[in-house]
Amino acid sequence: MTRSRRRLRATGIAAATFVLVLAAAWFVGRAPAGQSPLARLGTEDVHALAFVGDDPEHLLFGHHGGILESVDGGRSWQPLPTQADAMAMAPASDGSIVIAGHEVFTASRDGGATWQDIPTDLPSLDIHGFARDPADPGRMWALLATGGLWESRDGGVRWEQVRSDNILFPVATTDDGRAQLYGLDVSGLATSIDGGRTWAPLATPPAYPITSFTATADGGTLLIGAPDGIYRSDDRGGSWRKLPFIGSAFAVAMSAGAREIAVVTKETQFFRSHDGGETWPGSGAVP
Repeated sequence: MTRSRRRLRATGIAAATFVLVLAAAWFVGRAPAGQSPLARLGTEDVHALAFVGDDPEHLLFGHHGGILESVDGGRSWQPLPTQADAMAMAPASDGSIVIAGHEVFTASRDGGATWQDIPTDLPSLDIHGFARDPADPGRMWALLATGGLWESRDGGVRWEQVRSDNILFPVATTDDGRAQLYGLDVSGLATSIDGGRTWAPLATPPAYPITSFTATADGGTLLIGAPDGIYRSDDRGGSWRKLPFIGSAFAVAMSAGAREIAVVTKETQFFRSHDGGETWPGSGAVP
């Protein structure tokens, strides 16, 4: 081999090594420092997750077989006395909890100790999306599997269809006394300020498929979960950035101040961030 060829070969090896080092550094930099789960919930599926009131240590997790409750920030979980399919779940500041799901529409008025079905005139109880007004828990919206978005102003007894097309993942917020809805239609993320009757498009993050969606009570911060992580907006859906969380986000929840974020993955691992999603420390003891 000539000297020039040896020099070219050495240069090529060095360049390839440099590229590999850069790639390794980039990959290592992508993994959040200290990300580890606090718990594994061990359910057959993942439906809903929510903080309860202003207590960042109190959470509820909904799945096909009922609700799990944590009062220590997600470190330990106990089942509430219900086996209803909690496909959608909405706790309110008055201590009430409403569950909506496959042929399920039931409520607890005492924090989950006892449950009663809600008498309703909905044409179907196969409810695939559900939201409550944070300022008025008696005002509700339901997405039916048979189609359309429905609104109730009396705690779920009487309903009116406000949209014939579907709005997936409906989320209700309240700002300055005005209810504002968010959800997904065929064009992407959208919002409504008239109870779901008309909708305006917003920026949609590059997340597909979207697996979960939540917002602070005032609508100032939105979170979208996807198989590749979590996307956050701090301008009511005007722009988005991807949080440094690695993993699927099949259920997400956020505290009132948007600092505490909780996630349950497809594998039912529970993660918790105390700084708005920038770091995800945990016990590290969960396999």
